[in-house]
Amino acid sequence: MKFDKNTAIGFTLMILMLLGFSWYQANEQEKLRETQQAALDSAAAVTPSAPESVTANEQPQTVSANDTIQSDSLAQLAADQAMAAKYGVLASAISGENRPVVIRNSKVKLTLNTKGGLFASAELLDGYKNYATKENIRLWSEAFSTMKLRLQVAGKGEFPSDEFYFEPSAADVDASQTAGTLTMRLQSQEQGKYLELIYTLQPDAYSVDVKVNANGLGNELEMAAKPLQLEWAAAGMNNEKGLAAERSRCSVYYREGEEDRDYLSESDDDSYTAEEPLQWVAFKQDYFTAAVIAKDGFQAGSYMQVNVPQDSVHTKLYQSKLLLAMKGGENAFGEMTFYFGPNDYKELKKLNVDEIDRVIDYGWSIIGTVNRYCVRPLFWFFSTFIGSWGLIILLVTLSIKTVLFPITWKNFLSSAKMRVLKPEIDEINRKFEGKDPMQKQTATMALYRQTGVNPFAGCIPVLLQMPILYAMFRFFPAEIVLRGKSFLWADDLAAYDSILSWEQHIPVLSSIYGNHVSGFTILMCISTFFYSKLSMGSQPQMAQQPGMPNMTVMMNIFTVMMLFFFNSQPSGLSLYYFMANMVSIGQMWAIKKYFIDENAIRAKIEENKKKPQTKSSFMQRLEDAQKAQRQKLAQQGRK
Repeated sequence: MKFDKNTAIGFTLMILMLLGFSWYQANEQEKLRETQQAALDSAAAVTPSAPESVTANEQPQTVSANDTIQSDSLAQLAADQAMAAKYGVLASAISGENRPVVIRNSKVKLTLNTKGGLFASAELLDGYKNYATKENIRLWSEAFSTMKLRLQVAGKGEFPSDEFYFEPSAADVDASQTAGTLTMRLQSQEQGKYLELIYTLQPDAYSVDVKVNANGLGNELEMAAKPLQLEWAAAGMNNEKGLAAERSRCSVYYREGEEDRDYLSESDDDSYTAEEPLQWVAFKQDYFTAAVIAKDGFQAGSYMQVNVPQDSVHTKLYQSKLLLAMKGGENAFGEMTFYFGPNDYKELKKLNVDEIDRVIDYGWSIIGTVNRYCVRPLFWFFSTFIGSWGLIILLVTLSIKTVLFPITWKNFLSSAKMRVLKPEIDEINRKFEGKDPMQKQTATMALYRQTGVNPFAGCIPVLLQMPILYAMFRFFPAEIVLRGKSFLWADDLAAYDSILSWEQHIPVLSSIYGNHVSGFTILMCISTFFYSKLSMGSQPQMAQQPGMPNMTVMMNIFTVMMLFFFNSQPSGLSLYYFMANMVSIGQMWAIKKYFIDENAIRAKIEENKKKPQTKSSFMQRLEDAQKAQRQKLAQQGRK
């Protein structure tokens, strides 16, 4: 590069400019430091109470904290406004502490949560135990169950009660000696306006009365115009021995209108929407029930559902959405009663509610009548002075068999008459073999009329005994008095007994028979086999008609089927049938030996043959029907 005069002047000017800029920057920074120090000295002069430890470097941090507090206050105010905009008059109850509150007496312990204000669990305290754990009975699984009210806030929408916190009147209420009351209050934004749930539990009771009061909130919660919806979902606990058998007796029971109590399916998923008001709804377990009763009924449109779970822990999944009508306008109110207890007839009758005792399923029509007014009183009577439930079952069996003895004797008498007539009936069969069947039947009926023997007399006693036989089949799985009672090797007469069991799952066999062998079922089937043999032997051996099944074979097949069917039934039921068979065998022997004289019967028949023949109205109708049948067949033949 060529270095000339002009280049030297340019470099000189650049150096001078850099030196001047550096001096200016240093001077401005000194003035800035002096200004900042003066501001700090002035602040210290007007704040004499400030701690001496506060330095110039710390003062800006104190100002920043105040700004943060103001910012947080503004944020809280904004959040409160947002809650009020969303929840309206109930916004103040959206925060709080969730804690359990207990109300109890000597029979039941009920736990409620402050969040939601309703029942969280129900535990029985009076001796009923879970078969497997031996702990107190719990009516549902707390982890899989909810109970809530659907609150309609005017202009805001619908909210479940478990979004809000209720204020309890006490932490724990003991009603063992005197009636106890617990109030759960949902406070509104306005003083003096609140929703409260008042629980009243009497001593020695399984039921608790609940009053719902919307004090000053009837219109704002739209209760004056709309029903209050109670939404209840519960997962039933496995409390008995044998989940499959217990599950088959669990469902939702209810009473609609003035109809008889009804229930959803006990074997499949099912649901129902009520077309008329519901008086009560019960989540029925095998031997226990959680039920809700509305004083003025739940309105039509209430919904119930039951589902079969796919696990090995729960019995059924229950659900209901019940519409409770409220009264009182601005101070709307409604009343309910909850029952948490055993399916005990006496306890259910104390509720004084129509049909609710029929959650105990003793059977329909005449079957249920026999159980309620005959069989059950017998058990209660004997249990007052006898402690052995095996002996009680024996005495009930003897009582029933004694009452039925005249019918049994009539049946054997009819069989004896038929045995005496058998040679003559065989002669008629040979005489008309290969001929018109109607002629053979007419001759046979004429013989019956001549001898005074009614061929249907043996059927009537059997039909009369059938309601008793089936009633016992329904009684034992339903009667809680047998639950937990032991006899011989059976530790629970309300469940199956086991003399042998195994863990391995055997395809097909495990599903139709189970993983155990019931001892009383085997005894019952053996006694049934011998009783059938003796009973068939006492009947006249008629010629087997072509195409008709062999009755002996049929009875043997039936006995084997009972071995499978009764294996998982209550052991008390098998014990009763075993004892009934043994008593019947004894009665059969006594009747044949002391009450039935076939020689006397034969003489009576011969005497009847000599009397003028008269036709009973039944025999006359039977002959008229046979005559009409022959005429019809003759007309068809001419065509």
